[in-house]
Amino acid sequence: MEVLKAAAESRSGTALVTVIDANGSVPRHPGSKMLVREEGGIVGTVGGGRGEAKAIDVGHRCIAEKCSRLIMVEMAGEAAEGPDMICGGTATLLVEYVADTELYRGAYAALQAGRRVVLLKRLAVSSGGAGGTVATVVWEEGTPQPVGIGTDAETLSLCMSTGKTRLSDDQKQFVDPLLPLEKLLILGGGHIGQILAMMAVKLDFEVTVVDDRADFSVAGRFPAEVKSVRAPFADAVASFHFDSATYVVIVTRGHLFDLECLRAVLRRTYRYAGFVGSVRKATMLKEQAVSDGFDAQKVAAVRAPVGVDIDAETPAEIAISILAEIVAVRRNPGAASAPSP
Repeated sequence: MEVLKAAAESRSGTALVTVIDANGSVPRHPGSKMLVREEGGIVGTVGGGRGEAKAIDVGHRCIAEKCSRLIMVEMAGEAAEGPDMICGGTATLLVEYVADTELYRGAYAALQAGRRVVLLKRLAVSSGGAGGTVATVVWEEGTPQPVGIGTDAETLSLCMSTGKTRLSDDQKQFVDPLLPLEKLLILGGGHIGQILAMMAVKLDFEVTVVDDRADFSVAGRFPAEVKSVRAPFADAVASFHFDSATYVVIVTRGHLFDLECLRAVLRRTYRYAGFVGSVRKATMLKEQAVSDGFDAQKVAAVRAPVGVDIDAETPAEIAISILAEIVAVRRNPGAASAPSP
């Protein structure tokens, strides 16, 4: 995200370095990025060491010549005390002269709005020799897939849903998915909410826990990475920044508070929403929400009882079941709750 932001905001020549292939043990996986600035300095990293130094040097050459190149970085040094990296693998880096920052501004804006993005790059460039060109097509989540691009729709959808890159066998097409910052809003700081927050930070969610009780919203109750908010639930939902990368779990201390939260959440945009309780409770609260005038399809899409059915009983088991369901939705956007209000 930081590298894309720098590319989007650049007003001078830059080169975007992307790992597009890796074999063996390497420090950075495909999709990792670094921006090289014409005036000096970099943003991000593609692994450090001599390989990164080579990429920076080639980046400046590409900026000067207004072209793009592929370079190979070998990390198979044989001496522990030698200057070469000894990870044991090789990486292919695309060093791309960025001629159109508008394209990256659009992609960054989509990520800021919580939408997934795929950068489809056509590579008219080879390793070594003269420089070539890169043509990039941006596909945003929720828009029609681009046509006539030489990459099938199933591959594009798979890359967008999993976040995994794909390099074609002939190294002429690179599918580069970009995922927005994903947020988890936990409404209720009790036993389940506490453990859920602890586990979710390990899954790279930006976690916020809300409770209206002082003892259950004190910062020391949660890991340092978790934002704890003491406020009435409806007020907290109204002020929270929702988007299509937002996940919401309702685990308050009673069904009336759950209903209050459900009503507030249904007015917002999100990827996933669910609440704890029995099948009977879920049915009653959903029927009430429909009676309140909320869209029946959106109400039906709320996960309730929340979580994967693993016969969970303890707070930790329930938290695991919830996160398992959230990960399934994260990896398969088509399985998400209806995101529109």
